[in-house]
Amino acid sequence: MGDVVVAVTLIDADGASEAFVAMAIGNTYKVRNNGRTLIHLKKSGAGDANVTIQTPKQVAGLAVADPIAIVPATVGDVMVAPVNKDLFNDAVGDVNLTTDEGTGLTIAAVRL
Repeated sequence: MGDVVVAVTLIDADGASEAFVAMAIGNTYKVRNNGRTLIHLKKSGAGDANVTIQTPKQVAGLAVADPIAIVPATVGDVMVAPVNKDLFNDAVGDVNLTTDEGTGLTIAAVRL
């Protein structure tokens, strides 16, 4: 499949509504991250989803394990924040996420 860019919504004093994007197996979801970005995952379908946050960096020459956010089936509502840009950003400043289950799974990103 391919790369999917997730637009980041700026939250200010007037408030804002998130723009959710459907997730699917095989895609990589790219979120521009300044270190003050919150990733919001929701699941309305059956089956839990494991959303992997890829860690391209190393610490002291050692690979860092990719954290996994588990989004429960049917009523899953999980937020991941703040996302450490020094650890999780790729070379162009994006955080990359993948999933193992996409039925009813959506992603949004907001910046504080």
